[in-house]
Amino acid sequence: MDYEASTLLELKKLCKQRGIKISGSKDDVVIRLMEYDEMAAGGRPQAPVFQQAGSPAPMHMQGFQQIMIPQQNSMYQTLGTFVILYSLVRIGWSMLWTLNNEQMIGWLLAPVGFFIGIGFLAGGALIHQEYKNGILLTLAVLVISGFLSIAFHAETMGDMNPVTLVWGDSAMFMTSILCSFTCFAIVGLPLLLGDGNMKQGWPPSLQRIFDRTGKANEKRQVVCGSCNEKLKIPSEYSGNIQCPSCKSTMKV
Repeated sequence: MDYEASTLLELKKLCKQRGIKISGSKDDVVIRLMEYDEMAAGGRPQAPVFQQAGSPAPMHMQGFQQIMIPQQNSMYQTLGTFVILYSLVRIGWSMLWTLNNEQMIGWLLAPVGFFIGIGFLAGGALIHQEYKNGILLTLAVLVISGFLSIAFHAETMGDMNPVTLVWGDSAMFMTSILCSFTCFAIVGLPLLLGDGNMKQGWPPSLQRIFDRTGKANEKRQVVCGSCNEKLKIPSEYSGNIQCPSCKSTMKV
């Protein structure tokens, strides 16, 4: 095959099909393909080379099949760890209020603060695994937490409650707002400065639950054989149904 007459994009597609490195200039890719062809013609076995993404392959291994191991992004891991630690603080702070019901508003808000902490915990775990939905979930919880912190702002230490971590006059009220915006900006930073390789969707275990729930809510349409009335039934249901119009029974 005349590799020189092919475009760089076509050459990279060939490299991808043969499992060899696709990065580099056209000359590099051509040399790599020619070396591959020489080894294939000579009948030499192609040993898989395990290599971290982004690290250059040694010269003597170029042309061998490479299995790329994705390199984890430390920014997501650091941010995820920070969110998880913050969630533990919020959960612990909320649980303390369940031990004392003298301040009724604080005791009643304890479950709210607890579930906010659980939301941060789930978001942090997803961010740590580089899921984009982890960022979005954490941002949503931050918005809810920020509104509650403003709505139940404590002017004195005695007015503290599970949904706020600061107290003070109007100056501290503004500080609380700025802290909320700062956290929002930090969590949203990967959406602007990330490498664009965050995982879409949810982890497989959660995705199976969501898919099962979605299928349970899906409806399909059947037509009554007696009165031609259009009926909607659960998509996975099988058995006898009764038409509400003519009261006739049919099997689906």
